[in-house]
Amino acid sequence: MLICSNCGKKPNKISWSRHKKGSSGASEWPLRAQISKRVQHPNLHKFKGKKYCTKCLRKIKASFIAKFQKAPEASQAQV
Repeated sequence: MLICSNCGKKPNKISWSRHKKGSSGASEWPLRAQISKRVQHPNLHKFKGKKYCTKCLRKIKASFIAKFQKAPEASQAQV
């Protein structure tokens, strides 16, 4: 499934055209760009067996790294 397991981001339908209106060289209406629907998928990555979008992955990795950086400092303070 193409859904982020943290925020629930999923594929989104958007309006899409090949070029701007009137860029075909003639006047604006005779040869205007056709607008169709297109599916925009989220940028998903696997981390620890789950799928995350790029935004959530940055947050999760930052907290994951911070957790391991604090553990050695605490053990050195006790010695």
